[in-house]
Amino acid sequence: MDRTRLYDILYALAAEGGREAALFGDCGPTAREAFARSLAGGGFPELWFELPLAGDPWMDFHSLTSYQDVAGTQAAFAGHDGAYADALAWFAEQEPGKVRQLALSYDTHVRDVEHPAVQLLVNGPDPSVPLAFLEAAGRPDLRDSYSGFTRSMPQEWYACYTGVFPGRDAADADPWVRVECIVGDKCQKAYAEDASTLQEHLRQIGLDSISKDAIPGIQELARSPFPLEFQFNVGPGGMALPALSASVRFQPNDWADMGRSVEIGRLAGWLQSLGLADGRCGLLPQTVFAKRVDRDGESATVSCFPAFVKLRWREGQAPDAKTYLMARSGR
Repeated sequence: MDRTRLYDILYALAAEGGREAALFGDCGPTAREAFARSLAGGGFPELWFELPLAGDPWMDFHSLTSYQDVAGTQAAFAGHDGAYADALAWFAEQEPGKVRQLALSYDTHVRDVEHPAVQLLVNGPDPSVPLAFLEAAGRPDLRDSYSGFTRSMPQEWYACYTGVFPGRDAADADPWVRVECIVGDKCQKAYAEDASTLQEHLRQIGLDSISKDAIPGIQELARSPFPLEFQFNVGPGGMALPALSASVRFQPNDWADMGRSVEIGRLAGWLQSLGLADGRCGLLPQTVFAKRVDRDGESATVSCFPAFVKLRWREGQAPDAKTYLMARSGR
């Protein structure tokens, strides 16, 4: 089935019943254009719709190309060349098992489809792979920052994601690379029980002082049964800049399981009590679906669910919260 038609079906199902205005704002047309520009290979990309949980509704858009869809080919993005094409060519040439997905991430809330971020998701903790990605993406200047950060981070952490942001670089005084880390069960349990361990690990990677709300907020996430991840912007010297995001990740079955759904509801209530989320949390369960669609003699599956809740603390600013809807299509 045509990929654009599948995208339209997915988006319509997620946005029906008044959810477009409440969750996506007026960003739908820009996200659709971003989708069309991101197509590569023959597969349907994994999609993330990034939505705030309070304030005016808007959406940013992420399209993730899987290694299996482009491995060993000369795939090209439908709407991007230059460093984006170089990154994709490098990605398609990697050894099986080392890389997982290559993402293009768009600031669709400001109508930018020209300068997406490009990000690598890996399958294992081999530091040479993200370094080669940075070279391929035209940012060899960030290699030392990445290496310094991964040397200083707690050994239990796993750096699963590396990203560069061409559209934002001009506004920043110093170059930076984004790194996301899965903290692992051992550290998550330790953070839930002991603020001093969490503070020490954050100091270790350069966050000596952060918002007073961050530590108890991270501890609350760590106490949930869902895996905890951190995201940092890493500057020169390999030290994290004064911004920190912490998220927990859900699986599709979490929304159907009674115990897990109660825990999700508890997190939603906590965010609302802090003023970081509003009534749109009640709409999120309605975005969970898995369906088979048939059009013109062709058939495909489509599915969607909220995969993350992420909190962000930035120096001098109030914290905020977002969710990410993950949407997929297959045969």
